[in-house]
Amino acid sequence: MKEISITFTPEEIKELAKQLYMASYFTICFPYDNQKMADDIYNRICATGYLEAPELNAFREGGFTETAFTISAELDDECEPIVEQFQAAAVEEHLPYALADRDFEEQYGKMEPIEVVKNPKLLSAIKAIQEKYKKDFELYGVTHLRLEEK
Repeated sequence: MKEISITFTPEEIKELAKQLYMASYFTICFPYDNQKMADDIYNRICATGYLEAPELNAFREGGFTETAFTISAELDDECEPIVEQFQAAAVEEHLPYALADRDFEEQYGKMEPIEVVKNPKLLSAIKAIQEKYKKDFELYGVTHLRLEEK
């Protein structure tokens, strides 16, 4: 295997590790087909930071369910607000619409979006369902959300 060498400053490697750590939240519950490679890259970045820039205190040896090297608790704390914003945005900006689409399809059947947009009655119906979910998530977050298996 041919390796390519890239040079980073300690601060750059710290930032890269943060970016990779936050990106892992996209794949954590998703069957990403290259997860092993992503984990290996993350581990390599963190190992390099741990060995080459210990003064940053940004990296540590990993635990039982982690890669061999990972970011420090302090760096994790820096990432947490961004991860929380991502999680909130996923719920607030996507989930109400996905649930509305599901409910609309159950009630009216599967349709092409253009069919719905061109029909004022259908467009009004889907917008009403979307608004219902948006208001519910605004008021209660996910506390009213119930998942059922079919």
